[in-house]
Amino acid sequence: MLRGIRDSIGEAEQAFFNFHNAYGPKASDYRDGQEAIVGHSVDRAFLELKLFLEANGILQMLRDVAADHTKAAEDFMKAEMYPWGEPYSFWAERLRKYVRAVDTTFGSASPSTVTKELLDILRATLYSITDAECFPSPPANEAEVHVRIEAVLRCVFPDLRHKPVIGKPIKSFEPDTGLPSLQTLIEYKFVATKANVKRVVDEVLADTRGYVSPEWNKFVYVIYETRRLKPEIQWKELLRSSGVGENTQVLVISGEEPGSGQHRRAKTAPGGRPPKRRQAP
Repeated sequence: MLRGIRDSIGEAEQAFFNFHNAYGPKASDYRDGQEAIVGHSVDRAFLELKLFLEANGILQMLRDVAADHTKAAEDFMKAEMYPWGEPYSFWAERLRKYVRAVDTTFGSASPSTVTKELLDILRATLYSITDAECFPSPPANEAEVHVRIEAVLRCVFPDLRHKPVIGKPIKSFEPDTGLPSLQTLIEYKFVATKANVKRVVDEVLADTRGYVSPEWNKFVYVIYETRRLKPEIQWKELLRSSGVGENTQVLVISGEEPGSGQHRRAKTAPGGRPPKRRQAP
């Protein structure tokens, strides 16, 4: 049930973000629609959380949440500002704090479990981003890896942010994807040569360890290699031996070189004809 509450919070945050970043001649109607989504999603999250607390006998928190729900109904769009000047949804963040408190107290989730689930999802994207039925060739650069993986993640994380702005810049770390519901930033790396590996090693060892934010506290580097260059275990050993904490993870997915013969053969049957698609049983 907590996952459903997180989804409602994520939908509210995304609509809130859309509202404050809508410009142009038709922005007014769009903003009205996004404001309605914020109200509906925040209201739903409060209702879901109240039901959860009541069912589990957490009565003191239930009273606090009920009082906040009454206040929120007066202005679901209430905003506060990050130190760097970006607005965020006051009620979405308030709800997220309640959910974190339940997680911490009752052990319903842990940062390591959440990270593992995300890593499993990211690892499983390899098939989709190199699928010859979807793309004419494997990814040729970091931008293509980013766009293809993000398309998959959007199906799982409705609150996903593309190129999120972070308040305190981190040396050599320019996050490509932000997942507010997991408080996680993701950066994609493309390596095709030993020289690429050396460059990325320096970037991965950038000082994310001292980064403190109410919004982001976990970091994931997704390294797409066109051929076997550096095993994932070596990346992980490098992080730990350099004092990088468990909140920073590295995931290596081994794909193919752009235009590889193997990928072209997957697209074309003998004689130059496209391969027949298998019929579902």
